[in-house]
Amino acid sequence: MSESMRMLVVLTLIAVISGGSLAVVDIFTRPQTAENRLAALNEGLRRLMPEAETFEKREVTTNGGTVTAYRGEKDGVLVGWGFLLSGSGFQDKITIVAASDPGITRLLGFEVLEQKETPGLGDNMTKEAFRAQFKGLSLEREIGYVKNAEPAAESNDIQAISAATISTEKLLMIINGNIKKIRASDILESRGESQP
Repeated sequence: MSESMRMLVVLTLIAVISGGSLAVVDIFTRPQTAENRLAALNEGLRRLMPEAETFEKREVTTNGGTVTAYRGEKDGVLVGWGFLLSGSGFQDKITIVAASDPGITRLLGFEVLEQKETPGLGDNMTKEAFRAQFKGLSLEREIGYVKNAEPAAESNDIQAISAATISTEKLLMIINGNIKKIRASDILESRGESQP
């Protein structure tokens, strides 16, 4: 057997063993990963809607797909909605849970569940100082952003993450695009809720 053929066989064996090892690890860790994601989602919903006692999961059909919604209730009364939203970020997929008032007119806030944005820049979307800007913003119009300045008080804008405008834009596309579709769906009419 020639030297190049021997190297090819060895490299193939290394690739097969490595790939097999990764597959085995994935099989054993997948249930724990799914459990951790569900726990993070539930914690996010509880932080965003602390008054809710229960969350009823619902699939909302929108123009362009489905969105997972969580109807937050206290004593059987609707206190808000949670939405599992995801889309493309600058680096990779961004997944968030966002919450709104019962009429889906105001944003209560959002929690980042998964992101791989640039460390020290785009990943600042996970920080409370950035996320706090979204609380109370209108969902009846698009949320915008300004760079390197405080947004005007009457605007529906937030201040973009410094040096990470693309991450900010991508996050807003996820929120604005999905909320627009949700508001156009029959989510409120299907249970007799009406928008205030």
